[in-house]
Amino acid sequence: MKFLRLFLKVLKSYDYADKLVSALAIVAILLMIVKMMFFPYGFFHFGEPNIYTEGIIAKNGIQNVNPLFVDYNEADREISALVFSGLMKYDPDKKAVVDDMATLSIDEAKTTYTFTLREGLKWHDGQPVTMDDVFFTFNDIVLNPSFQNGILKINFTGVKIQKVDSRVLKFILTKPNVFFVTNLTTGILPKHILQGVDPYDLLQNQFNKMPIGTGPYMVTEPVQAFPDGRMQVVLTRNPYYYGEPSQIEYMRLITYPTMEELVDQINVVNGAVKVSGKYVMGFENNDRFQLIPYELPQYTAVFMNMESDLLKDKQIRIALIKSVDKDALIKQFVDKIRVDTPLMSLNQSEWVYKSSETEAIKALEDAKYVYGKDDTEHLGIRYGKDEKALELNLIARYYDEGSDQFEETKKVVEFLQKSWEKIGIGIKVEFLSLEAFNERITRRDYDMLFVGQNLGYNLDTYSYWHSTQADPSGQNLSNYKSFQVDTLIENIRSTFDDVKKAQELKMLAEQIKSDIPAIFLYRPKYFYATDGKISGLSMDSLVFPSDRYSRINLWKFN
Repeated sequence: MKFLRLFLKVLKSYDYADKLVSALAIVAILLMIVKMMFFPYGFFHFGEPNIYTEGIIAKNGIQNVNPLFVDYNEADREISALVFSGLMKYDPDKKAVVDDMATLSIDEAKTTYTFTLREGLKWHDGQPVTMDDVFFTFNDIVLNPSFQNGILKINFTGVKIQKVDSRVLKFILTKPNVFFVTNLTTGILPKHILQGVDPYDLLQNQFNKMPIGTGPYMVTEPVQAFPDGRMQVVLTRNPYYYGEPSQIEYMRLITYPTMEELVDQINVVNGAVKVSGKYVMGFENNDRFQLIPYELPQYTAVFMNMESDLLKDKQIRIALIKSVDKDALIKQFVDKIRVDTPLMSLNQSEWVYKSSETEAIKALEDAKYVYGKDDTEHLGIRYGKDEKALELNLIARYYDEGSDQFEETKKVVEFLQKSWEKIGIGIKVEFLSLEAFNERITRRDYDMLFVGQNLGYNLDTYSYWHSTQADPSGQNLSNYKSFQVDTLIENIRSTFDDVKKAQELKMLAEQIKSDIPAIFLYRPKYFYATDGKISGLSMDSLVFPSDRYSRINLWKFN
């Protein structure tokens, strides 16, 4: 009370202006307290009806909202899809890449791609967009030797870029590539902001925290980070957007380190992306949400190192694949679909590789692997003619214990290990940290590798199965080298004839099936949980979950 009387006495001594300033300061402090207590995800826009909030699982939160680095972080891809746009875009309704910021024409030789920019395009800051920005993005950054995204860089290897004028630009290829156009869905960066930045330093540039793009939404408030690992960004509808505007004025994206933490805060969001595993039943039992199923062009497989001394023997590879009962494995999950070929455009049911323990054992016997002395070290393991034990190592990535990824990996690897040990193949499993896992992949230091791959928009197999990619920087994880396969991949890349391409895809699938460089297991089935606040949301024919935003102009509040 003494303090209050002193405070009032001091306040009475103020003139009118001082009292007004003090009152405003007190109100501001009270608002901050209210915000911290009741609005931990941001006070502004919270009570407005024209905002839609999505929850995204991203252990590392929001890192770099930059379209050139979205391969490394799911949350960055989601936000970048709203903030940036490219010369082309993926249209889920057409299941094809179509014109976006520019119109495309291809010459008869199928090696020159000419783009003409739309008129009147503007950046979020109101500055005009020109082909200088496009040339800067691909020629000055992506093709720069110091650029840090090797996945994107390899797609432009050998490509020459020629700027004709402020609205016309050409990409000139050394030979036809039917998949090249998908690379032009990459978001364009503003030259007037990033000119002079070393491409090597772009990944750490502050631009990635408050980016300027041309997409339907823009970042107007800094990304917020919370002590428990959650992060959020509020995006505002872009008034300069050249396409059909969305009815949704604000998009709030909140990242959670785990799905469990998202579920604990489920009343905060209107939608949740990539619900899977044990959480599917939880959302199904929640009256507030409905689940929309969807699939992506990706698969999980066991890649066999064709340079491994033991795996050079095809009979061992036959035994490994024949002893795995995929149907029994799939039954252990509620969100997995069987896969038998890496060519996702083909009908999987036509390529089923039937398991048979009898045939697996016969393959080992044909290769002269028999049970020998059952000593304590190699109990139940077969031996070859050289009296060496038939033992292989398998590496897999270690995930945080209790996470969906941990439970899935552990369950699948244990199933595989038991299947192989049952027929006399010893398996040494190594669960490795991400850094150690990637290092072993780079050195190809393994017999077998358990990992998933996402094929992206073009379903191009070059990066995964062509001989040139069987090196430390490539994605040919099996060290698979086949002249026939290389020829087919190159032919598929260079043909624009759909009938011919379909024939060669089947020939490619046959060759891979015959050679057995990997055991293809399953693809995940995901669900989008929505509380019904909006209508018009579709998850059909997506390649990445962020492709749902391609139809955001159709989203409407109910």
